[in-house]
Amino acid sequence: MPPMVIPVRSSVDFNAFVDLPFRLHAASPQWTPDLRAETIKLLTPGRHPFWQTARRELFLALRKGLPVGRIAAIVDEKYNNHAGEACGAFGFFECERDEVAAHALLDAARQWLRGQGMSFMRGPLNPSTNHTCGLLVHGFDLPPTIMMPWNPAFYPELLESWHLRKEQDLLAYLIERKRLILPPHLKAEVARLKAEARFSCRVSGKNTLQQDIATMLELYRLSWAKNWGFSPLSPGEAESLVKELSTVLDPEFFVLFFHANKPAAGMVALPDMAPLLRRLKGRLGLSAPWHWWRTRPQTRAGYRIILFGILEEYRLMGLPLLLLDFLLEKARQHPDFQWVEGSWVLEDNVAVDELIEDFSGRLTKRYRLYRRDLD
Repeated sequence: MPPMVIPVRSSVDFNAFVDLPFRLHAASPQWTPDLRAETIKLLTPGRHPFWQTARRELFLALRKGLPVGRIAAIVDEKYNNHAGEACGAFGFFECERDEVAAHALLDAARQWLRGQGMSFMRGPLNPSTNHTCGLLVHGFDLPPTIMMPWNPAFYPELLESWHLRKEQDLLAYLIERKRLILPPHLKAEVARLKAEARFSCRVSGKNTLQQDIATMLELYRLSWAKNWGFSPLSPGEAESLVKELSTVLDPEFFVLFFHANKPAAGMVALPDMAPLLRRLKGRLGLSAPWHWWRTRPQTRAGYRIILFGILEEYRLMGLPLLLLDFLLEKARQHPDFQWVEGSWVLEDNVAVDELIEDFSGRLTKRYRLYRRDLD
């Protein structure tokens, strides 16, 4: 029997939407909840700048009055104008192992997106590629790193049984300290590039951090604009991201490269705060400092490369090598460092995929974005 699917209208329903994954995944040690307050902000038009150029409808699936699933249907006008598409996104999908409920939620999202004039749906996007996105399809036994999603192994079955099909895979690579051995030909190439000294570089610092993040976001915009799925940040989104990154970023793992004193490339690796988030269970409280202290060895051991951008005119001048070499040299200087995850990387970005593999990276997780035409 199909569940009742309702649009979220009341504060009670909204709180049920936010709280559902805490019940569904309570027994899953890999699940890493965002802070509940941040999720509420992200979902609320008027509180998060994403919604200045986007709109959404939230749906809950109920059985006997209790939530068993949720989904968001999203129209991102800024993305559609940039890409020249009529894409309707779905995201924030959560569901019990209930194919009928999952299909009912997807049907509701499809119907709403059709009504908005969209021609196809893509997801999961939570709510865009500038936030968490993709459905985990490989690596279920591994916990996610900071700002990456996790879902149970049966979720792909729920989506694919509704005839959603793969559109793009996003890859996560693990580079471990114990495997940091460069092939001789790459060592020689890095040495040659350093000797040529065509580029200068510097790490960020407290006095320049916010301006450096703004510079990095502009490099990201220019270098990623032609990539599949790229969604430009609005000024408000960029400002919000600057503030967000400033609270967790380690300036030593944030580097900018320059050519003739002009920014040419940059990379940001964040400390992996996911172990702390798993202990906080979605809420800051009086015990938060204690949890921070208990997880400090873990957060100092792991990092995630969250931003990586090289202007097109410099990509064939060795900058990808210099960026990764800088990160690994910096990592070697920190005895607590054990690993860094490069995520996410487009599956069809073969040049970057192969470069990370040359730097001893191992493919450990795969996230999938699905598509279905709105017939």
